[in-house]
Parts: sequence; structure tokens; C-alpha cells
Amino acid sequence: MWQKPELRFPARLLSQLGRSWTGIEIHPGATIGRRFFIDHGMGVVIGETAEIGEDVMIYHGVTLGGRSLARIKRHPTIGDRVTIGAGAKILGPITIGRDSAVGANAVVVKDAPPESIVTGVPAKWRHRDAQRETKPAVDPAEYDIEYRI
Repeated sequence: MWQKPELRFPARLLSQLGRSWTGIEIHPGATIGRRFFIDHGMGVVIGETAEIGEDVMIYHGVTLGGRSLARIKRHPTIGDRVTIGAGAKILGPITIGRDSAVGANAVVVKDAPPESIVTGVPAKWRHRDAQRETKPAVDPAEYDIEYRI
């Protein structure tokens, strides 16, 4: 809808209605992949030029925001299978690589490569330790959840 000028007002109206009902503000110009999940979404803000990959999960209070008002790409690009912790702020036209995790309350202003953990203020990244992460965080048998690799 956002690409057609005559539909911009209805798109923005729908966005604002959704925001008032849910507390989640997603600009109609944002590009969002399949199976995007917002857990406890109050306070989530996703900017106009943000690009979100597939299988991304974000928690409450996350901002995918810009650092300028220029009419350019000014919001982050989030790769596939990224998890973003509660209260994290990802600002500017940066890229968070696939299979990464952003810690709660991190303030990210620089790119992070694929398969990284991003934490801190300002955030710094480190590569995931694949040896330590072979077991799921929740035992599927405990909750009768089917686990797929």
C-alpha cells in the first residue's frame, strides 16, 4: 500500500489504529519477512525503511529507529532468524546479520555480522559459541513441544 501515493493515507490510518489498539507502531513502509513474531509487543516501534528478515522474534519495547530525517535508508536491516531482546534500540541504517541475538536494553549503532551476540551500551558484538549452544534453551520434552533443527 505504501508504494502507491493514493493509498498512503489509508495505510497510515490503519497503522495508527493498530498502534492505539496494540501499543505496537509499525510504519506502513517497513518491509517484514514471513513468520515475524512480536512477544508482548507494547512499546515496539518499527521505522519506515526498516527491513526485517524471516523467522525474526522481538520482545517488548524494541525500537528499530533512524538517526536522521533525510529521505534515504535510515532504519536497520535485520537478517533471518534474529532474536531481539526487550528494550533494545537498533538505530540507523545498520545491518544485524542472520542467526544473531541482540541482548535486552542494548543500544546498537554499528553493524553486527552473522551469527553474533550483540550486547551493551553502546553495543559490541561477539561471535556465538556454537559448542555451547547445541542444546535448546527449553527442553521440548518438558513442555511437550516438537523441536526441529
